[in-house]
Amino acid sequence: MGLIVILPLTLLAAWSIYAIFRWLRRGNYGRDWWRVFALLGCGGFALGVWFAFFSEYTVANKRLNGFPIPVEIANREKSADPWVEAALPESIRFGGMVTNVLCGVALGLAPIAVAAFFKENRSQRDLQGRPRV
Repeated sequence: MGLIVILPLTLLAAWSIYAIFRWLRRGNYGRDWWRVFALLGCGGFALGVWFAFFSEYTVANKRLNGFPIPVEIANREKSADPWVEAALPESIRFGGMVTNVLCGVALGLAPIAVAAFFKENRSQRDLQGRPRV
């Protein structure tokens, strides 16, 4: 049941990473753009590893590890009670970790996508700011 949420998010993150890569390759961007792409990709990978293995947050009486897909869930009745871990299937945990890493990379590459968008669309106007025909 959890794969209904995990698979679309995984595909969306992977497609956005590939789309940004294809956009830069097709647009004949210079070597500096590719360096920034690699740096942001590595930073996004580090963010994704943090999302998958180190992020932890509490909602009401539940502790969730992993973002955006929780890979470990713990509950407790009262705030003084100990945490009781709920066992998730390995396929859900592994799929959630992969999705979390891909979402981190996609989030890390978002600034270069915005910059490429502005670079492409600013050149569509002449010196007075009117659209070119």
